[in-house]
Amino acid sequence: MKNRLLLALPLLGLVLALSACETEKPYVTTDYRFHQRGIVVACFNEENATVADAQKVAEEVCRQYDRTAQVQLVQPYQCSWSAPTQVTMSCVARPGENPGPILQHGAPMRHDTPLPAW
Repeated sequence: MKNRLLLALPLLGLVLALSACETEKPYVTTDYRFHQRGIVVACFNEENATVADAQKVAEEVCRQYDRTAQVQLVQPYQCSWSAPTQVTMSCVARPGENPGPILQHGAPMRHDTPLPAW
């Protein structure tokens, strides 16, 4: 009986790990340096999300610059095993709008915080 439980434990762990991976939501993989250039890269799993879902995540980033996300490229098998599809998007002006340029000093830089005294 004890041996059966020991054999079932790895199988149970594998089932739990696979079910946890399946529910991963789209996420942004780029940082502020890309965002300041108007580029957002997101990853998602095509089994439980769509390009539109990844675009919604990118919209949150582009909204900071008064723009909207436009899909440029979709590449399968470029991200993690749980979210393999990569979408590259550009932050573009909304139709009929003419926002100012994206200011490169809008995001915090590493040297913005003062270094402690020796």
